[in-house]
Amino acid sequence: MYVGRYDPVRIPESGKLHIQKNGYVYWSNASKWDNEKKRSVDNRVSIGKAIPGQPGMMYPNKKYFDIFRLASNDFGKEGMGMSNMLSNLNIENFRGIQKLSIKDMRRLVLLSGNNNVGKSSVLEAVFFMMDHLSPDSFNLMNGLRGLNVPTNGVSLWEPLFYQMNPDNTIRIQATRGEDTLTLSYSKDESYIPAQNGEIPQNVAGSFQSSAKRYYTLRFVFLVEGSTDYTETGHFTTSDSGTLREVYDNDGKKQFMRLTYTSFVNNNVVRTDRAILDRMGKAELNGEKEKIIGFLKRIDPSISDIVTLSVSGIPQLYINTNKKLLPVQFSGDGINKLLYIVLSIMDAKDGILLVDEIDTGFHYSMYKDLWKIIADVSSDYNCQVIATTHSYENIIGAVEGAKEYPEDFSFYRLGYDKEGLKSFRSSYDLLKSALRSDMEVR
Repeated sequence: MYVGRYDPVRIPESGKLHIQKNGYVYWSNASKWDNEKKRSVDNRVSIGKAIPGQPGMMYPNKKYFDIFRLASNDFGKEGMGMSNMLSNLNIENFRGIQKLSIKDMRRLVLLSGNNNVGKSSVLEAVFFMMDHLSPDSFNLMNGLRGLNVPTNGVSLWEPLFYQMNPDNTIRIQATRGEDTLTLSYSKDESYIPAQNGEIPQNVAGSFQSSAKRYYTLRFVFLVEGSTDYTETGHFTTSDSGTLREVYDNDGKKQFMRLTYTSFVNNNVVRTDRAILDRMGKAELNGEKEKIIGFLKRIDPSISDIVTLSVSGIPQLYINTNKKLLPVQFSGDGINKLLYIVLSIMDAKDGILLVDEIDTGFHYSMYKDLWKIIADVSSDYNCQVIATTHSYENIIGAVEGAKEYPEDFSFYRLGYDKEGLKSFRSSYDLLKSALRSDMEVR
C-alpha cells in the first residue's frame, strides 16, 4: 500500500464523470453498445475519491495525472515560456555519472556519445528532479530502465546512486530562467518516523522498524533566484509500502509546482496507453488535422486517424491507402512519430525527454523527423532533450532544424583526464563539422 496522498484537486468538468455511492470518481472518454447487456458500456477508470463536505473536490490518484496532466500542472501563463526551460544542468553521483556539467542548453537539445557514457542518465536526472514529489518516483525511474526492483526496502532507490552506494549523495542542479533548482538525496541513519494520527499504529510501527534496521532517505529541494523555496523530507520503506514525509519553508505540506516533464523511450511507446487520451484531447482541441499533416510528411498515404472500440478495447487506427490499420501495425516510425508529436503537445510549456530518438526510424526519415519536432516544439513552447548514437540522425537534426539555428544545441558526452565532460557545439559549429566529415559522435 502507499501511505499518503496527493494534494486535493477540483473534479474535472470534461469527459464523462461518474461519482459512485462509495465516493470514487470515475472518468471515461468513449462508450459502445453491448449487445449482451443491451446497454452502452464505457471505458471508465477511477481517477480519485470525492472529499466529503467539499463539493467539487477530490483526492486524485496516479491515473488522474496520466489523463489530466496539463490540468494538474496548470499554474497559469504568467512566468511560463522560456523561463520553464532548462539552460544549465549539473549532476553528481546519479546512476553511472559521478560528475557532469552541461551548459547553455536551448529549446532543441541533442546528446550523443558512446554506449554507457551516461546519455540516458542525463534524461533521467531531469525527469527525477521534476517528478521528485511523486510517491512513485523511484518506481517510475526503475521502470524506465525495465529494472525488476522490489517495491519495498532500500533496494528501491539504491540503483539511482553512483555505484549503487547510498553514501554517495545524489545532487542534481538545474538553471530554469532566473532560478537555480537543487535536489539532493542522502542516507540518514538517525531519522525515525514519528507516530501520527494519519497512519495506523501498526503501519507506523513497520516503518519505524525498517528505519532502525536499514536507514531512511533524506532529501532537500531548494529554489533560489526570483523566489526562495525549500522542501525537506524523508522516504522510508517497509512491507507496508513507502512513507513520504515532506515539509516546505513553513513546515506545511504545500508544494511548489515544477515544469511538467514527460519521458519517452521505446518501452513507453510500446506499452503506454496514454496515447489514446492524448489523441482524444488533441481532437477536442481541434488539432487532429494538424497531427495528420505531420504524419503525411512521412507517409503521404495517411488520410485519417480514428478511435475504434474492438471487443470493448479502444484502439487508434490510421487510415492509409483507404485501409484502416491499428497504429501499432502502421510501422515503428509512424507509431513513434505520433507518440512524440502528441507528447510535445501534451507537454506545452514543458519539457519532453526522448531516449534513443533514432530507434524505429529509417535514416531517410531523420530530416523530416527533426523538422516536425522543431516545428511542433516551437508551436507549443516545449523544450525537447533527446539522445542518439546515430551519425545520420545528427545530420538529419542539422538539416531538419535549419529554420531554428539559435534554438539548437548539440553535446557529445565523453571522457578526458578530468572525467566525464560534455562538449558543446552550436548549430553553426556542428554544421561546419559535418561538412568537414568530422567525427562528432
